[in-house]
Amino acid sequence: MITQASVAVGDFVRVDADASIQQGVYRVVGRPANALVCLRVTDDAGERASTGDLVRIEAEDYGHLEPATEPQTSALTILKGLLEGPYWVVRSLLPFAR
Repeated sequence: MITQASVAVGDFVRVDADASIQQGVYRVVGRPANALVCLRVTDDAGERASTGDLVRIEAEDYGHLEPATEPQTSALTILKGLLEGPYWVVRSLLPFAR
């Protein structure tokens, strides 16, 4: 079981399906009194993602948390980023071509 003292900023925690917040892996980004502030780092499929979902987990919900390892980016996600990158560079320059 996770406690306030056992988690440091930068640690990863997994939220189980019974919790009131969305299931997934979160990174601890803050530790105010009797709570954790966490950023969700996986999408619904469990893949590494930049979700932007910031949640506050109160002390009474620590029972739904377990330690987790940092989620890894899959090769498919890296390939997708490499293919999309040049498209967005060209797209961003189109307004200046007029």
